[in-house]
Amino acid sequence: MAIIPRRSLLSWNNVDSKSDLDRLCLVLAALPDEPLMEKLEKQRGKGRNDYPVRAIWNSILAGIVFQHESAESLRRELSRNGQLRDLCGLVRPVE
Repeated sequence: MAIIPRRSLLSWNNVDSKSDLDRLCLVLAALPDEPLMEKLEKQRGKGRNDYPVRAIWNSILAGIVFQHESAESLRRELSRNGQLRDLCGLVRPVE
């Protein structure tokens, strides 16, 4: 009897081998957060919009994916990592 090797539909090796930025892209693409974003943007209304709701939300998700232990650690990462800022939708460095 012949054994036919087959690939798993979801292999964690495929996810683990990706960079943190690639994993964040996977999370952002897979998460059904559009209704939440619309509701939060509507609630904000015409208030101050230094950082858009989506950019902040994406930054929070980045903190989880990158396993930051504090908001300050995430802010330092955003300050030094331009690719991460772009991916999150932040146009200027976090102060």
